[in-house]
Amino acid sequence: PVPLDDVLATAHRTGTTLSDVVVAALAGALRSYQESRGAEPHDVPTMVPVNVRPLDEPLPAELGNRFALVLLSLPAGLTTPFARLAETHRRMAEIKRSPEVVLTFSLIRAIGLTGPHVERLLVDFFANKATGVTTNVPGPRGTRYLAGARVTGLLGWAPGSGEQTVNTCICSYDGQLSVGFKVDTEIVPDPERLVAAFEAELATL
Repeated sequence: PVPLDDVLATAHRTGTTLSDVVVAALAGALRSYQESRGAEPHDVPTMVPVNVRPLDEPLPAELGNRFALVLLSLPAGLTTPFARLAETHRRMAEIKRSPEVVLTFSLIRAIGLTGPHVERLLVDFFANKATGVTTNVPGPRGTRYLAGARVTGLLGWAPGSGEQTVNTCICSYDGQLSVGFKVDTEIVPDPERLVAAFEAELATL
């Protein structure tokens, strides 16, 4: 884990958001990984969940997610960390202004009304347009306990589907930020390299 305040300070000083900084660090990590495998670095498409529940809406009696999945091209093709940060900020802002969030949310609901066979075909069709899902989850800001024991860390991943290669979870908890990768080891046999590259990119920013 890295101190959350350090990442927030970077966001404030660059006029970006916490999410922009960590997603830009992910783009840099993917660039480093591509180079380490002898590949020409290029942008990497990922799916990003976007909350569509109004922030002022009280939680319902029965909890459930309400989100859309949008396609974000991670700017791993750009050569410098701050160029990647600026481009990540621009692309994220563009997505937030576009009708894509509403359209994909409606599409997800429509797919849920189909039968299991059709649903599987449609889910795989859209899932295969990205290398995976990238989630940025704001966890509890303070310490939590389970059966009297202090919870020292928190990570989780969105369910994967289709033939996705890299799912990423960026999670904050108790003043710390952690990242985890869930990978197809036939394509990414050494995910510890991704973790190290992400840490190095975040430190550079």
